[in-house]
Amino acid sequence: MKTYLVTFSPTGTSRKVGEAVARGISETYELIDLTRPRPAEKEISADSVVIISLPVYGGHAARPALERMKNIRARSGAKGVALVVYGNRDYENALTELGVAMRGAGFAVVAGGAFIGEHSYSCARYPIASGRPDRSDLGQALRVGRAIGEKLATGKVAEVELERIERPADPPEATRRFKSGAAKILAASQAPRTPTADESRCIRCGRCTAVCPTEAIAGGDECHTDADRCIRCCACVKACPARARSYDSPFAPLLFLNFSARKPNRTLL
Repeated sequence: MKTYLVTFSPTGTSRKVGEAVARGISETYELIDLTRPRPAEKEISADSVVIISLPVYGGHAARPALERMKNIRARSGAKGVALVVYGNRDYENALTELGVAMRGAGFAVVAGGAFIGEHSYSCARYPIASGRPDRSDLGQALRVGRAIGEKLATGKVAEVELERIERPADPPEATRRFKSGAAKILAASQAPRTPTADESRCIRCGRCTAVCPTEAIAGGDECHTDADRCIRCCACVKACPARARSYDSPFAPLLFLNFSARKPNRTLL
């Protein structure tokens, strides 16, 4: 079977997980990167398997990714693997949303997974799943890919119900604290709409412009971010070589307080 990896991955975490699964299925695969705007249209043949890997933002599948997926259509018989990567809190409706989008595009979803990736708001002061996916995570993703490949090789491949994947379990008090704190932050409109840039540090290298998935940062005006385009993925913050960009989210200490314990990845074949 022809193998494809479709990914939307501003900070690279979703792509890493997707690549590991793809390598487990096949030594060679074609990458379709939805991270940059205006992806080309693609029709997937029936004798193909497509891994779609994208991040979770606020419990939902990344909206730009779902929009750009509309450029991809599958012929009847094409198989799909749905993967979401979330920052150690909860992926909520994201996997279901991805599954609906994939089936709408014509894929038979035969496997799925929810993997942990470093949270967009993670920083030195408030590390949240820092460094994940790590070697252990990627090793697991590779093994999942191999298992999917073995499943496909049998020729008897049934679709899966993604809702059966076990959701992360947190102590009730942690969930209550987070919901209460989040409600106060939202009511007070305390969360900044965009990262900030320190002009004295900025070296005008253009790296932030290059990695921004929504073109919210214009070349030549690197210290300004278009709030209407910004999705707060923090790709610009993590990619800046001069540490000129930062995003001081009031959610970061709240996430660190309640969701620092290492969580397992969950899969369904």
